[in-house]
Amino acid sequence: MSENATNAPVPSTFVFLHEVATLASGTKVRFLGCIVQYDSARSRILLEHAFPKDISPVPSIWVEITLILETTDSTTLAIGTWINVIGYVQATPQLIRRKSGERIPRAAQLQAVLIWDAGAVRIGEYENTLIELMRTEPQLAPTGL
Repeated sequence: MSENATNAPVPSTFVFLHEVATLASGTKVRFLGCIVQYDSARSRILLEHAFPKDISPVPSIWVEITLILETTDSTTLAIGTWINVIGYVQATPQLIRRKSGERIPRAAQLQAVLIWDAGAVRIGEYENTLIELMRTEPQLAPTGL
C-alpha cells in the first residue's frame, strides 16, 4: 500500500443539477434541488432546479434515499423543500420516446448518502456563487463538461 494512500472518503464535486446527467456512473456529487415528487413506495424523491433559466425541459433527477430514510426528518422530504444532496451518480439518462414521437431525456438517477434542508436559500445567490466558484477553481468543476 502506498504511503500516500488514505481511507478518507472521496470528496464530492459541486455541480448544478442539470450537470449530473453528463457525469459517469459512480461520480460523487453535491448539488441543490427542489423536491417536486416523493415516491414512498420506491424510497426516492424527484428533484428539479430550473438552471440555466432558459433550459427546457426543467432538469430533474431521481434521488434514491433508502440508505438515509431512517435518519431523515419527514419535513425535509416535503414537496417544495429545497435540499442539499451528496451522493453517487447511479445511471445516466437515455432518451425516451413519447407517443407524439418526441424524444426527451429520462431523469438521471443518484444514490444519496446525505441530504439536508437548504433552509431559506437565495437561489440566485447560490447559482452566482457556484458559477464563480467553478470559474475561480476549475478543479472543482465536474469533469466531462
